[in-house]
Amino acid sequence: MTSTLHSSALTNSSVKDPGVYHHRNLRSALIAAAREALETVAPESISLKALAAQLGVSQPAPYRHFSSREALLAAVATDGFEQFTAALAEAAGEGPESERFERACVAYLRFGGRYPGLYRLMFASHLLKTATDPALERAYRIAFDLLLHQIEKFIALKLINVTAIWVWSTLHGLVMLEAEGLTSATLIQKVTPADVVRHMIATLSGAPRSPKGKEKRTHRKAATRK
Repeated sequence: MTSTLHSSALTNSSVKDPGVYHHRNLRSALIAAAREALETVAPESISLKALAAQLGVSQPAPYRHFSSREALLAAVATDGFEQFTAALAEAAGEGPESERFERACVAYLRFGGRYPGLYRLMFASHLLKTATDPALERAYRIAFDLLLHQIEKFIALKLINVTAIWVWSTLHGLVMLEAEGLTSATLIQKVTPADVVRHMIATLSGAPRSPKGKEKRTHRKAATRK
């Protein structure tokens, strides 16, 4: 187990010296090591004890920062959502709204393809249902709000929240299909994720509009109050 928990950020000298980590950077090292491990093992296989051994610290040391494996995974997911949000925002950049939206969608797919283990933890596990970490919930909401904002900027839709779920479901489905190797199936091997994104945008372009965006705003506020 411990052989899978290497962190690329660690040097040989740091692993050998149990005293090299101070209070602040041990937390970051644990998050980095757990995040890397997620690309090869399931979340339930992450062990604070194994991470402590891998990082060269005492077994109780990780518990000064995380009370349990679930707390560590919540921190990993929070870190992931923050990186995810930054990647989408950077990709969107400037320019015509349709192009910004397309670039954000492609960035979503790229993130999921680059970090499949982390993506599963963030979007395909029970972590969000059971976690009580306010930082995780906040990071998740910011990520979804960014997606919502990109759709709003692109087109004034009557049912903006419903459309956001539709867009999210499409992107999430593409990431999961790719992760399972199903996009190479004979039936769909000639269709790329980018093709799907372009078709989705073309479909959205013909969606019904609300006058001056009033209906969409009312709907969003009502959803927020819930």
